[in-house]
Amino acid sequence: MLQLTGLDLHSADGRAGAGFILREIEAKAPGTLARLRAMTAIHRAEQRSASGLA
Repeated sequence: MLQLTGLDLHSADGRAGAGFILREIEAKAPGTLARLRAMTAIHRAEQRSASGLA
């Protein structure tokens, strides 16, 4: 599993680095980011439902 540490997302360089990494992931495995977004949305919905906030 890829572990990212040391990226300061408050700096322009950190944001550019994160963007580069995301573009590389998507280039090597198209659809990966869309699947991650979908899984995150499902997880959040499950958490809201479990806590009675749905």
